[in-house]
Amino acid sequence: MRPLSSRTQLAAVYLAYAFRYLYPLIMLPYYGRVLGANGYGTVLAGTSLANSLWLFVSFGFPTVGSRDTVHAADAEQRAEILKVHVTTRLLLCVPAMIVGLVAICLSLTFRSRPLTGAIVIAMGLVAAFNVGWFLVSTGRALVSVWIEVIGFALSFLLIVGFVHHASDVARVFPLLLVSSCIQLALAYWMIRADFRGMLASLRAAVDLIRKSTTIFIYGGTSVLLTGASTFLLSTMASQTEVSAFGIPERLIAAGLSLMSPAAQILVPKVTYMVSRDTREANRLTRRIFVFFFSGAALGALATITLSGWLIPHVFGVGFERSVPVLNLMVLVLPISVCTQVLGMYFLVPRKLERLLARSGVLSAIVNLACAVPLASHWGALGMASARLIGELTMLTVLASGMWRAQLLAELFETGGKLAMPANDNTIRS
Repeated sequence: MRPLSSRTQLAAVYLAYAFRYLYPLIMLPYYGRVLGANGYGTVLAGTSLANSLWLFVSFGFPTVGSRDTVHAADAEQRAEILKVHVTTRLLLCVPAMIVGLVAICLSLTFRSRPLTGAIVIAMGLVAAFNVGWFLVSTGRALVSVWIEVIGFALSFLLIVGFVHHASDVARVFPLLLVSSCIQLALAYWMIRADFRGMLASLRAAVDLIRKSTTIFIYGGTSVLLTGASTFLLSTMASQTEVSAFGIPERLIAAGLSLMSPAAQILVPKVTYMVSRDTREANRLTRRIFVFFFSGAALGALATITLSGWLIPHVFGVGFERSVPVLNLMVLVLPISVCTQVLGMYFLVPRKLERLLARSGVLSAIVNLACAVPLASHWGALGMASARLIGELTMLTVLASGMWRAQLLAELFETGGKLAMPANDNTIRS
């Protein structure tokens, strides 16, 4: 938690993000030009389902695991945390597989390709066992960086080496699964000394699910529904519409993921500071907000200005439909920055997740209620509208709840009560 250590780890994680950002910038045009709109729609739908299963099995565990690992007293406690997390993910794989099989049967894209659907399900389950949260929380951010970089390089080489024509779309998912398995094997080899057995008790696994439920409801329900939007659209519209929505969705996700490396380092730091110097923790949170909100606003303006030229130039013929969808969805960037900073940097470190749960559930309900009718009538543009409405709902509920509980006054030091609430029961409904 030393400042120099935090800066070094932050730089290391952002080095990994440089590869994470360059990878989709290279692969999105490659997929689009090689596979075409229909083939790329298949890839987007499969990736959306895999990401949804990953988010479900993860269930908010990385956030809880990072927080518990930071406060662990010794190696034995950290080993127990790691063991419980592995066991709990194995437990959730069972319902995730059932949900995945149902989704494959409902999909217009995958119901005729059951083997491809099974590989997509496997991709999501494998990704859920990522231990980057443990490496970063135990001061090994550089190890996490190198594993991630190796994974990007491997998947890039496999895709470019074996996918050359539209008919090669069936090869994409097996190649991505191989890359994920190798990356996961490297990560677990690096932390092999931290294990004291692989399986914990069922009671400990259920207790972790209980502890993580509120965070999952906040981040999981909205993010899970967001991640599943592309797949949901594939059950109601053509693959061309899936591509028209999927490309903007991926670009917006890439922009929002700029916050993820910082969160890996700074959320544990803010959590540590909250218990020792609340005012300094609030000051750091405000600086984080200003930095990311400014970047999101500038990114939105640049996207709206350049999208009409950029999309056809980069992706080629057949993707012009993505331009208006991108111009609408880019408004999600500054809105999501607000919700993420309020949630991850202020409420989560104080264990005030109940308000996050309420906002997440309401946002997910509104998003789904809007998505089905809007996407059925307007395809990609309707799904983008539903996403924007859901994000606005979450921010409104979150900000109004914090204002009523005087938490905004604490964060911005505007004369409200500065003392930290003891627990989330102090948040008035």
